[in-house]
Amino acid sequence: MNNYIKQIISASRRSDIPAFHGEWLLEKIREGAVTVRNPFSQNSQMVSLKPADVSAIVFWSKNYQPFLPVLEKIKSLYQERFLFHFTINGFSGMSKYLLEPGAPPTDVAIETAQKLMRDFGLDRILWRFDPIIFSTLSPPEERLAAFAKLAGHLSGVTRRCSVSFVDLYGKVRRRFAGLEAEGKIRFIKPEPAQQIAFLESLKAIAAPAGIQLYTCCEDEIGTATGIPKGHCIDVKLLKNLFPDEEFSQKIKPTRPQCGCYASRDIGSYQTCHQACVYCYAQ
Repeated sequence: MNNYIKQIISASRRSDIPAFHGEWLLEKIREGAVTVRNPFSQNSQMVSLKPADVSAIVFWSKNYQPFLPVLEKIKSLYQERFLFHFTINGFSGMSKYLLEPGAPPTDVAIETAQKLMRDFGLDRILWRFDPIIFSTLSPPEERLAAFAKLAGHLSGVTRRCSVSFVDLYGKVRRRFAGLEAEGKIRFIKPEPAQQIAFLESLKAIAAPAGIQLYTCCEDEIGTATGIPKGHCIDVKLLKNLFPDEEFSQKIKPTRPQCGCYASRDIGSYQTCHQACVYCYAQ
């Protein structure tokens, strides 16, 4: 009996491959494999990109517009077995300049999401309103208004939205402190009760738009609000979309409270040019 199960490819948590490295990915697909270095060691491993070895590809990006020509070239190879995590936070003005200066304008991101939906269907588009950052430039009321506007535009484009509050990794904390020292912004750390109330408000906005909220690594807040735990690499969703494929049922978290199923990430740290101040991969 053949127990071989093809792999889910993640492209990528570690870098914005669709925005900046589409041609590189196309080259590696044509070569049939990519060498991936473990970010915590010097070890490298070859990962097959041959369609016969790939059950699905899960993409992650803030800007799919440069990637659309590549998708046209590869979609038939993989029989369109794609999912698209699309981070659209709706920051504007100075908050966008300071927090995610390389991200495309919100209207461009929305237009691109609509294009992806028309090409691949709304069940493949996974909106990420992530991370949630409270500050003097992005207070809770502004973030709620931004979410409501985005939900209106993305109604009928996606059925899912993943949310989480910013994680203050050491490098992120240092960047935040640097901006505060320059007097450009002051960050506000919400108490658990405020986080719960905020997510309750998001849920009330999302439901009429036909969008189900999921938490990403926010188990306690999710339990308190009744928002289900998300699986960014979601085998149940993939199996529903691609019933003829076999997927590993192994949960393989990438950090505490992560609910992701096993996948092979082919990105590399320090290769994204979005320059997001909250990024853990830069």
